[in-house]
Amino acid sequence: MLRFSSFDRGCRDVLEERFDAAVVDERVHYEDAGSTRQLIVQFATAAEIDRFRAETSAYRADRLGTTVLPRRLRTTFFSGLENVRPVSREQRIGNRLRAEGFPNEPAIQLDVDLWHPGDPGAARTILADLRVVCPKFGGRVTDDLRTSSLILARVVGGRELGEALLDLDVVAQVNLPPLLPSAYGSLFQDAVATGRDGLPTGSEPVVGVIDSGVLAGHPLLRGWVVEEEDFGSGENTVTDRQGHGTQVAGLAMYGSIKDCVDTDIWDRRVLIASGKVLRRHPWDASAAVFPDGVRPEALVVRAIRHFQATRNCRVFNLSLGNRDDVYGGGRQYAWAEALDQVARELDIVIVVSAGNDFEPQMPTSPGTTEEFRIGVRDSLLSNSLARVCNPATSALAVTVGAIARTAAPRTRDSFAAAPEGAPAPFSRVGPGYEWKNGSHGVKPDFVAYGGNFAVQRVTGAEPQWQRKDLHLGELTTRWPDDDDRHLTAVSGTSIAAPQVSHAAAWALEAAGAALGDPAGANVARAILGTSAETPPCDGDWLCDPEGKETWDKLRLAGFGVVDPARVRASLDNDACLVASDQVKEDCWHVYPIPVPEAFSTGTGNRGISVALAHDPPVRSSRKEYLARTMWVEVMKGLTVDEIERCRTPHSGDGEAPNVPPSRLLPLRPSKTALYWSTLQVRRMQWRRFRGLPTADGADRPVLHVLVGCQSRFPHGEGPWQTYGLAVRFWHQDANVNIYNELRTNIRTRLVVQAQTQAPIP
Repeated sequence: MLRFSSFDRGCRDVLEERFDAAVVDERVHYEDAGSTRQLIVQFATAAEIDRFRAETSAYRADRLGTTVLPRRLRTTFFSGLENVRPVSREQRIGNRLRAEGFPNEPAIQLDVDLWHPGDPGAARTILADLRVVCPKFGGRVTDDLRTSSLILARVVGGRELGEALLDLDVVAQVNLPPLLPSAYGSLFQDAVATGRDGLPTGSEPVVGVIDSGVLAGHPLLRGWVVEEEDFGSGENTVTDRQGHGTQVAGLAMYGSIKDCVDTDIWDRRVLIASGKVLRRHPWDASAAVFPDGVRPEALVVRAIRHFQATRNCRVFNLSLGNRDDVYGGGRQYAWAEALDQVARELDIVIVVSAGNDFEPQMPTSPGTTEEFRIGVRDSLLSNSLARVCNPATSALAVTVGAIARTAAPRTRDSFAAAPEGAPAPFSRVGPGYEWKNGSHGVKPDFVAYGGNFAVQRVTGAEPQWQRKDLHLGELTTRWPDDDDRHLTAVSGTSIAAPQVSHAAAWALEAAGAALGDPAGANVARAILGTSAETPPCDGDWLCDPEGKETWDKLRLAGFGVVDPARVRASLDNDACLVASDQVKEDCWHVYPIPVPEAFSTGTGNRGISVALAHDPPVRSSRKEYLARTMWVEVMKGLTVDEIERCRTPHSGDGEAPNVPPSRLLPLRPSKTALYWSTLQVRRMQWRRFRGLPTADGADRPVLHVLVGCQSRFPHGEGPWQTYGLAVRFWHQDANVNIYNELRTNIRTRLVVQAQTQAPIP
């Protein structure tokens, strides 16, 4: 561990280039006398550590000449270095272990994260050494998972083993295994599902539900669960014995159970592949837990690989999470990186719930219900414990938060904590992974209906959260207990996620129809992005009253609520164009799009949405984590030649030409706000449309969409980055036919017209 009083990019270069070291964690500490920067640095070998110590001695002796470093660089580096010490055992204690301590039991399950040496052979050696160490303290390794930058193990043993592991340099973290929060569900007495027994054709998309299993014989699911596998839950059955997986599967299949109840139309649109990785808690039937002796990361990845291989399943729902690992900046979680690695390798969409805070901060002095609700909303943004939890920080996964559908509680003497359409009080918020202050990804990516909490006021007592109000929960399928009722109402982000998984399955179908099968996961994510709308609450509740896509809005609701109808098909007045391509690092592509004449006609609001999705290599051994970033912008009133002159490196006399600001379409959020997100959605809306400029020599307005890629650090996986792009034109007037014009002129598929070397954006 290195602590600097002054630090710049050059210091990191010294560590990485001169001492073959990697900065794996970085924190800024603010103190009365100023700020210091603390780095955890992993050296490749003990010899490199010795070289570093020798260089420290050369600095102290003010040695002349060059050793590892030239004298001037050595002075600059070490003059700002306050101290160097090994990582302490306190810093190896995981969040849950720190909060609860070691259980007073002879056989404790522990999750152990080990520092990866960067070499597969050395990684195997480290894991073998762990298998030797554990028996010396009465324990054993029961499971492990290795990736290009992770070594994860589940061990069983007593407290003596746990204490010993905390003193090992090779250990990054020791923690108690995660607990899945209870799924709050009970009988929903006001709705009776009739169901339909129509059989699938086999052409429907498949969603892999990785959960507690599914009750395949449920009247609303029967015949549509195409495969069930138990991946070692310990219950020796593929059937759901707890209920959580059945609740999730209903929403993944139908999208919205409420809409089915309202219309009495139960159209099943998605097949389910059930991967059982959770079991009913032995002492609490309302809770689901992972089995003993395994790493959740390994179990989940195993299930994903199985269904991708056997069913060509390309959308997976993970309504799972470790509520004890609340992200606060710094190193990426191992579980999140494991999902990023497998999502990129298999070209799949993984949908993850943002996590739940079932003990949100209670505003202390509310004057009115409205002020109380504002206080609840503000606490989501200000409370560091309300941020997304592991593995919702996954850069490539689609993370989903919850918004409230209703605000009319059934509980007496109570009121809803959030208004209709506003972020639920329990839903975790962003930002996501953050490699330095201000450089963070958008999380959650989307929100969906996931229930609400009530606040119950009892005379003479403090207000209390009411978490199980049936009229505030989201309708879904119910695991029957001792009756024949088939529906329940549940609150949680785990209920919001499968609604987006349902839409993602159809996004892949839509992408395949436009581009030809099989379409990439990046295109599907981009289609989801342009199909999202602002949540149906007042803009003030999202801290965005002027519709400028503020950062607080992104933290609360991401890019909004995905509309499955917009995903499945274009309408006359709402059409989406898509592209799938590869761009070379530090280069860009440009797509010309003639503006439909119909877009300029009629009255009413209209707008454009542009979404870019990519899947860069990731490395948790590097502080920046994403090996590449991308950007997207739209220009108006220019030709391709003019754009090339402005966007390529300048080699002639005089100043380099720049794009006039008036020629940039002012999309929101800003380009820079989204640099560190692998899904970027930018929008513009006109209430009074006055037309778009026409370039010299053109007979109609043409928009040019630029997509660029920037390398962040070497990764060894080649220079080409795959991406998906979606551009949507919409008009409020249903009589305006944008779709036919786009289909005739562009055929819904965008084609690159120019690609060239790009300057740093």
